[in-house]
Amino acid sequence: MGEPLATPFCQRADSVAIFHLSVKTVSRSTGRSAVAAAAYRSGDTLTNERDGRQHNYANRTGIDESFIIAPAGCEWTHDRSILWNAAEQAEKRSNSVTAREYVLALPAELDAKERAGLARAFASAVVERYGVAADVALHAPSAGGDDRNYHAHILTTTREVEADGLGKKTRILDAAKTGGPEIESLRELWAMQCNEALERHQQPARIDHRSYERQGVDEMPTIHLGPTSTAVERKHKAEHERKREPYKPQTFKAQENERRRSLNDHVREMVRELAETVREVVEKAKNAKKRAIYSLLRAAGNDLRKEEAEQARQAAEARRREKERLMAKLEQERRAAKEKALKDAESRKVDMVRRVKRLSPDAREKFLATEYPADPFERVVKGSDHPLGTAGLNAEEKVVRAELKVHQAQEKRQQVERTQAPSRGCSRGGPSRSRSRDYDNGPDFF
Repeated sequence: MGEPLATPFCQRADSVAIFHLSVKTVSRSTGRSAVAAAAYRSGDTLTNERDGRQHNYANRTGIDESFIIAPAGCEWTHDRSILWNAAEQAEKRSNSVTAREYVLALPAELDAKERAGLARAFASAVVERYGVAADVALHAPSAGGDDRNYHAHILTTTREVEADGLGKKTRILDAAKTGGPEIESLRELWAMQCNEALERHQQPARIDHRSYERQGVDEMPTIHLGPTSTAVERKHKAEHERKREPYKPQTFKAQENERRRSLNDHVREMVRELAETVREVVEKAKNAKKRAIYSLLRAAGNDLRKEEAEQARQAAEARRREKERLMAKLEQERRAAKEKALKDAESRKVDMVRRVKRLSPDAREKFLATEYPADPFERVVKGSDHPLGTAGLNAEEKVVRAELKVHQAQEKRQQVERTQAPSRGCSRGGPSRSRSRDYDNGPDFF
């Protein structure tokens, strides 16, 4: 039923629904095809005419509905096989992007008909904006997962659709300068459409496409688990339920999400305690003021006014110290999280260098192309799994390639030494001892 959706930009409260919109690409460089992607998401059986492979997902469950939306006069696109085979045939390069995918979290507060209408509205807006065709598949929550995880996969062509076939390539989402703002605009559009639908159906929940930081919410967002980690967590959870044992997260991402949720709960509790303290201080201040007035009427002196001022100062000082304590603790938690991310990034870098050195020379570039894709959207997706994001992935690639360059130079030098060793001849006392015998298969930096 598609991969589960995280909620990195959504407050988990009764008044806020789940928000998720991600944009991905289907590229031949990763061994994928638009025909296979369309068959899997729609639960259809399609044959890729380019390589003759049949993709049969007719027995797949969890697909609530699927339909195709295209510009007026382009009825030929409503045949899923014709549409996606045309998309494959239109691209000639071995690393072409043949389709683009939008993954949307549908509000669980709406019923099936309302969710389908909402997905259709967004797909229609995408078709109108870019002149492409959109293949929409609505998926239900998977068994054992979050029962709110209704979501839609919208697969679109990367070329404009015309009455007689596919036209020019749409580049606005591919360019570095326009891609980011364009995706932000789509996220804002989706949030607006969801909120209008929720309001129209008298649902109190609302979503916000902005990050916690932009919303001014002092919370740490959770990490998107992805299909692999989700599968591991479901397996372990089912096993613990069978044994009637308390379940604890197994994967790093799930454990980190648990830690972040715990930290957010702790921060909210501290804020609640601070608010309670402030209310108590205010109440005490009010009572002190009343006592001061009564004492002033009885004694007509100024000492009680000084006491009231001192109490107010002490209350303000107490609030200031409490706020400083909370902020210092939060900053400490943030620094710890940052240090852990840096440590994980360093460990990952060392592991990547080791792995690429162990590969044969022919397999190294393929490995590097997979781990550090050139396509900007694929790199953003790949960077989401890196502890330091895309910037960390870029820095890691530089180090790995530099280490590989040194390693390759040493390999070449050792190869030359091995080929030259027999030409040195033998002495009268027996064969000379070649220096190459003192070397192993190459230096090991780690």
